[in-house]
Amino acid sequence: MTTRAKPDFSVGGGGMVDPEFIPADVRRELLLHLEKSPLTGEQKKALIQYANDMGQMVMDGELLPAQIQRTQIERVANEARRLLQALNQLSEPARDSLHVHTDSLAYGSRPPVELEQAVKAAIKQPGGSLLATGWDYVEALEKAAEYAAQQYTIDTTTKPEQSRARGFVSMLAEHVRGMTGKPPPKDKASWFACFAACLGEHLALPIGPRVVASGVTAIR
Repeated sequence: MTTRAKPDFSVGGGGMVDPEFIPADVRRELLLHLEKSPLTGEQKKALIQYANDMGQMVMDGELLPAQIQRTQIERVANEARRLLQALNQLSEPARDSLHVHTDSLAYGSRPPVELEQAVKAAIKQPGGSLLATGWDYVEALEKAAEYAAQQYTIDTTTKPEQSRARGFVSMLAEHVRGMTGKPPPKDKASWFACFAACLGEHLALPIGPRVVASGVTAIR
């Protein structure tokens, strides 16, 4: 039986995050834009640090048209749905057979097929089984992929760098909401728009009023 090599699923290629990706002079300018925000001093620092880390990861990724990205994510959702359907259609004898054989792989001292230790641990939990655990994760993947695909705004003028900029703004807006309980304002004269535009200038991302508005709207 062939074991597939697991792809690198880490964000931004899994490289080291540079804590000074956003230089000190830009950080000072960002703090000035945050003066009119409702954020506390600690929240301001946290937002700038988050922008530093996420900005580096966003800029490290490859540029793909938004339509291609969405199509790839939708395929994950569709394939996850098909797997759930296949699991749901298993007959009782087939389920029992799978349980017996997966248990032997988890508990056997020299199993013919090696499972990941985390998978074995889940099977060995009281009431645990590969089918039940697999269903939960595949269902979560289906839901997450469906949600991610819905966040893309596709039109004939959408360019890869615009999608990247909008996605970055959405991450910043989501982080603000996580800290304050409310999304940031999307008005072009707001503190958040000025903050995001400053980051866009430093990262060479087209973060203008329309990108800010659509990025904030995407998380509402």
